[in-house]
Amino acid sequence: MRMLEISERVLCGLTFLWVASLGLMGKRHAKEKLQSVIQRMADRGRNLVWHERTRVWLERNGAAFHFGDRIDPLSFFLLRFLLALAGLSVFSIWSLAYGCIAAVSLYCLPVVLVLYLNRRDNLQMLPDIKHVYHSLEIQTRAGVFVTDALAELYGSVREKRLKQALLDLSGDLVMRSDLGVALEKFQKRFDNRYLDSLCIILLQAMESGQSVDLLSDLSEQIKDMEAAVLSQKKEALDRSVTFYQLGILVAVMGVLLYACVTQMFAAAKGF
Repeated sequence: MRMLEISERVLCGLTFLWVASLGLMGKRHAKEKLQSVIQRMADRGRNLVWHERTRVWLERNGAAFHFGDRIDPLSFFLLRFLLALAGLSVFSIWSLAYGCIAAVSLYCLPVVLVLYLNRRDNLQMLPDIKHVYHSLEIQTRAGVFVTDALAELYGSVREKRLKQALLDLSGDLVMRSDLGVALEKFQKRFDNRYLDSLCIILLQAMESGQSVDLLSDLSEQIKDMEAAVLSQKKEALDRSVTFYQLGILVAVMGVLLYACVTQMFAAAKGF
């Protein structure tokens, strides 16, 4: 009897191990199949119009710089979808309408954040772009080739996004020596009208070979940029003055309210 019990236990143990191994193989097979499906979806998505448009939009607005190189149209869409799903799940506890509003708001949040960060970068890059224009004008007048002048600009720029792009531009010029391809690649990394104008002017100068027109166009762009920088500083100063005025007004109103309440309590105690 004892041998029979031992044999039954051994048989049960072997059966359990066999079933467990089948389960692990099934999980591994399911995982591989899921990865294959995701890869096929990603490959098919690259051929879609929305994928290309989203990729260009993300690149021009600096999404890779702020969120890492792993950001792509598919991961960006999945992030927006998961945020919307989380908002719908959480806020639907109170009301379905709240859940829908939260889902739509969270779905649009990454887009708004990318646009805000790009606008902030454009404002911060204005002084550096002005310096780039001045450097190109001075070096071109001194007889330095445009490619050599562009290859050395990254060392005098402080804003990180522009500095990295100029560093990559310098590397492309050294490795490929093709100014047109390098400038087109550089232009696609920004949604900034001053950098677009710079690339267009340099490409036109490369095709026509007229450095005098290049210097004239650069001078006009510098004047416009100086006006934009002054306007930006004026707007920042106006905001600061308005903020300080509101702070002083709130402080005065607080003091007056405190004095009125104190006077009212003093009068009430007198009665």
